[in-house]
Amino acid sequence: MSANKVIHIGVFGCRRGKTYVKVLKTGKFKGARITALCDMNESRMDACEEFCGHGRLAPKRFTDPEEFFNSGLFEAVILCNYFSEHAKYAAMALARGIHVFSETMAAHTLSDCAMLVEAAEKSKAIYMMAENYPFTKANFEIKKQYEAGRLGKVLFAEGEYIHNMSPDENKDISIPNEKGEYHWRKYLPCTYYSSHALCPLLFMTGEKPVKVVAMSAKDDPEREKEYGRLCPDVVGVMLVYTANGAVFRVNGSSYMGIRGNWYRLGCVNGGIETVRGKEESVRIGFNKWLLEEGEESPRIYEPDWESDGEFASQCSHRGGDYWVMKYFLGAVRGERKPFPDVYTATLMSEVAIYGWRSIQNGSIPYDIPDLHDPKVREELLKDTYSPFPPFNN
Repeated sequence: MSANKVIHIGVFGCRRGKTYVKVLKTGKFKGARITALCDMNESRMDACEEFCGHGRLAPKRFTDPEEFFNSGLFEAVILCNYFSEHAKYAAMALARGIHVFSETMAAHTLSDCAMLVEAAEKSKAIYMMAENYPFTKANFEIKKQYEAGRLGKVLFAEGEYIHNMSPDENKDISIPNEKGEYHWRKYLPCTYYSSHALCPLLFMTGEKPVKVVAMSAKDDPEREKEYGRLCPDVVGVMLVYTANGAVFRVNGSSYMGIRGNWYRLGCVNGGIETVRGKEESVRIGFNKWLLEEGEESPRIYEPDWESDGEFASQCSHRGGDYWVMKYFLGAVRGERKPFPDVYTATLMSEVAIYGWRSIQNGSIPYDIPDLHDPKVREELLKDTYSPFPPFNN
C-alpha cells in the first residue's frame, strides 16, 4: 500500500472503540479516516462520532454486523466487541480481505484459535492484536536493554496485570442487558485476560511459551455474591515454561490490590524491572563482579520516548494506545511486521485457556500446541470448551 494512501477504517464496538478513534485524531495519523461505525447501542455511536469526520466525511452507522462487514466502506477494522467474540468477527473480516486490529484476547476457545490462524493464513489481509501494554515507555526501555545483550539470557520473568474493581464498577457485569445477557466479565476466569501480563514479556525477550501450569485463589462466597461474578477465582497465577528454558510467572487480571502493572526480567548477568507505584520508571542492576568502575548499580531512572513522545503522551495506557495503533497502520502499509501477529496472539490465548484448565484439574501442567502445524489445528478445531455462554452481541 502506498504511504500516501488514506486507510479507511471501520470501528466495531464503539465503547472502547471511541478511544482508538480519539487516538487517530492525534496529529500523527492524518493518513487514516473512520468511514463506518457498528454498535447495537446508538448512544455509543453518537459518542464515537463526535471524534470522526462530519458532513460528507461522517462515518456510516450500522447496527447489523453482516451489513457492516459487507459494506465495502473500509479496508481495516478495529474490533472492540465482546471479549468472547473477537475471533468470529476477525475471521469474517479476514475472509473479506479486511485488515484486523483486534482488542483484548484473540480467542476464547482452542477451536477459535485454530480457526483464526487458518483464516489469517488464507487471507491477503493482516491480523494484529491490539495489545497495548508492550508499548509503554518503560517496557520499550526494558526491551532495548535486554536486546543490547549486557543483561545476558533471561532465566526468569514476571508480568502482573492487577485489575480489582469496586462494587460500583461491578454493577455493569451483574445487570443483564436488553437481551438478558450478562457482561463477559461476569464469567471471566483470571487466567483468561492475561495478555497485559504476558505480552510485554514476549515483546521484550522474543521467548515462546511451550508449557503452562496454574494455581488460583478463590473469593469469599459472600463477596463473590455481592460482586455478581460467576467465576470464584480472583487470583490466577501461571508458570509458563519457554522454548529457550526460561520460566515466566504471569498474574493476569487478578482481583486484588493494589491495581496496576509490573514487569521484571531476571537474567544471567543482572536484572531489570518496572518500579512499583512509578510505572514509567525502570530499575536496572548487574552482578557486582560485572560492574564497570564507578558504575551505580542498581539504579532507577525514567527513560525518554525515542520518538513521537508529543503524540504518545496524549494517549491512554501510558502511550500504549498510540504506539499499538502506529504499529498496526505501519503493518497495513507494509512498513513493519505486526506485533502481536496471529500466531503470537493465539499462542497467548492458548496459554490462558490451558492455564484455566490447569486450575480446574488440580494444577496439572499442559503443553502448548504449535498452531503453525495444520494437523494440530485440525485436532483443535474440535475443542469448543469455554467458560462463556454463546453471546450474540
